[in-house]
Amino acid sequence: MELKLVALVAVFALAEPIADACAPAPPAGEEVAIADEEAIIVWDAATKTEHFIRRAQFGSTAKRFGFLVPTPAKPELGEIDSSIFADLAWQLRPEVIVDTSGFTIDAEPLLWKACTLTLAKKGDGGAMPASVEVMQSVNVAGFDATTLRADAPDAIAAWLGEHGFAITPQLTEWLGWYVEHHWVITAFVVASTDPSSSTVTTSAVRMTFTTERPFYPYREPAPLPITTTPRVSTASRLLRVFFLANERYAATLGDTAPWSARVLHASPLTLPEPLAALKAGRFATVFHDESNPRVASDELYFARSADQTPIRQTVTRHEPKAIPIAPDVLLFVGLVVWRLRRRNRAAHTRGK
Repeated sequence: MELKLVALVAVFALAEPIADACAPAPPAGEEVAIADEEAIIVWDAATKTEHFIRRAQFGSTAKRFGFLVPTPAKPELGEIDSSIFADLAWQLRPEVIVDTSGFTIDAEPLLWKACTLTLAKKGDGGAMPASVEVMQSVNVAGFDATTLRADAPDAIAAWLGEHGFAITPQLTEWLGWYVEHHWVITAFVVASTDPSSSTVTTSAVRMTFTTERPFYPYREPAPLPITTTPRVSTASRLLRVFFLANERYAATLGDTAPWSARVLHASPLTLPEPLAALKAGRFATVFHDESNPRVASDELYFARSADQTPIRQTVTRHEPKAIPIAPDVLLFVGLVVWRLRRRNRAAHTRGK
């Protein structure tokens, strides 16, 4: 069976959603939109095991919403320290290349430079249809998570509807492929803890499962018509995927279509302890996708890249060689030369 994974956002409500990617479905009069997403995929080719770690930031007028994640097999769910994203991002900072071609005149007074160097040193310092099976129900990383198995799209839609999730024809149609191919679905519910903020950032959750080939949840349902002016901005959307293995990987949309994301980095990184504990490969291929709206008609699939050339971000800083010319020293030398020449002229005049 061809294996695929896709993430869908749905809120804990019964209202009709506005149009947007990942099918946000806020309560009546509310809106939810994905702003930024980050994911770490740890791939073990020997065991065909994927650790899928994801966090996202939502712009939301709703304080309680959730998301559904279909997987080809029952996932093991776990919490993982969200700081791993900041740790990896820090290692992606551009390498500075210093260009020392050319020269400039350094005309800083020596006495002033001595003072500033000294100062710098001192300053250091419910009811369920029979055709739906609940496989697990846990609380993880602040989410209530339930993993389900269903034998028909209508059955899973009915279960979701009975448990407060907004269901639309687009969502039911979208779920059809995954139910038909016997996937399981994990429903997460999260609530905002800051009533004054319109931004909700989820904690990092690890989902571990087996799959024939690694992938990222990219496919999205058909958009719904927009009937009002959105109150949540969807002007920009960022996705960054860290793919960790033992060599460089490439990604395609579906089997062969090119993905518009650029490869930001491709070389080994130092792994933070939570990732090292997963026995992750150190070679990181990092993809950066800013497309909005997305062409999200299929999942992203990853395979070994034919191009194993390392990639690192670089920035060139021009620092031409400085020729030190201190104006205070030049002034002193000039005064000495002037006095000597004046003295010589005076002596020459007296000799006449």
